[in-house]
Amino acid sequence: MHPESLRIAFATPEHVTEKYFDGGLANYTHRVAAALARMGHDIHVLTLSEIDNAEFEHDGVKVHRIPNSAGWSHLDRLSRHHLPPTVQLLDFSAQVYRKLKRLNAQQPIHLVQFPNYSCCGLVSMYRLRVPHALRASSYLPAWNSAAGVKRTLDSRLVKSLEGLQFRRSRFVYAPSHALQQMLTNEARLRDVRVIRPPFYLETENCDSSVYDRFLKGKKYLLFFGRFQLHKGFHTLAQALPRVLEQYPEAYAVLVGRDMKSILAPSMADYARTQCGNYADRLVLLEKLPHSQLYPVIAGAHLVVLPSLIENLSNAGMEAMGLGKVLIGTTGTSFEELISDGATGFLVPPDNPEALAEKIISSWIDPKLEQIGAAARQRILEFSPGRTIEPLLNYYREILEDNHARARFGRQSSSQALE
Repeated sequence: MHPESLRIAFATPEHVTEKYFDGGLANYTHRVAAALARMGHDIHVLTLSEIDNAEFEHDGVKVHRIPNSAGWSHLDRLSRHHLPPTVQLLDFSAQVYRKLKRLNAQQPIHLVQFPNYSCCGLVSMYRLRVPHALRASSYLPAWNSAAGVKRTLDSRLVKSLEGLQFRRSRFVYAPSHALQQMLTNEARLRDVRVIRPPFYLETENCDSSVYDRFLKGKKYLLFFGRFQLHKGFHTLAQALPRVLEQYPEAYAVLVGRDMKSILAPSMADYARTQCGNYADRLVLLEKLPHSQLYPVIAGAHLVVLPSLIENLSNAGMEAMGLGKVLIGTTGTSFEELISDGATGFLVPPDNPEALAEKIISSWIDPKLEQIGAAARQRILEFSPGRTIEPLLNYYREILEDNHARARFGRQSSSQALE
């Protein structure tokens, strides 16, 4: 009934082709879209862009840049850039709908996938008659709590819009059982499927210039990601003094975008302050492209990602994929990647003392090389060859359901006419 080759569109507020991206959603979208394209499917990615409205091919995927509308930009300037983020999100959602409508008119789209994040599918869910899947990458109330986001009118509105997207979606899936349970228990969603994301190390031509300049010859633990509370950055900052005191040869390398929080206007400065006399062994680097980041990961003695909340850590998979021993946190989906003591280590979240003790003991663990090799082997279970087919089966299930509902609707209309 359905052709083997599917025409699928992904809408996303961030993508790897855009300069501003540094989140897991962009990496996920790139990997799944490229993997589907390599299988012969016609894949389109619609992404928010600060550059232009160009259309081009990237890794076999047709990318459509969508800047915010001129009307929104004009209003933003008139308000002296005081418009709430919700207005921009709704504008992007409308722009996504218009682009999808044009693409569907040119050639029918079989299915669209939206993220729950940013509400970019909301307008299309009401107006576009194309089946869709909603891929959950977070549960906003829990994320806001872990990130220390203040409750404002705007944050409450975004929460309501995301909740509306969930209610408008018959097919919702998540990358981890931890997020599935959160959506089931707290958001009261039913039948949330777990479908693992595809993972592979997509950068073969690495650039070791950053590693060579700042880190060559150093023995270091590594954190990479945004310097935010929900990533446990503050927990690591509070644990570092004990570690750096215990091991005078150790350095701590922190790579990512500096952020403000309820603890400090700069979390990078917060880490420096926490480390006090040991701050000279902190190496803080801006976010890096994969070509430069991967050599930094590969050179680390340990990788530490003490998140308070996660869906399924993209950074964690990158570290393990490069054969690194990772210290993650319990109750945050890291258990779905790490077997404690076998493929990495686990500690309670938001516990600087436990984290410091685990880093100190792991630093001299004689089995680090063996554990790192096991971590690399574990991540092979997320290869596209093992994860894309379950996703395609889910898409086919959605298409079968849509076909059955359409057939039932036609039969009901015929019976009413009789």
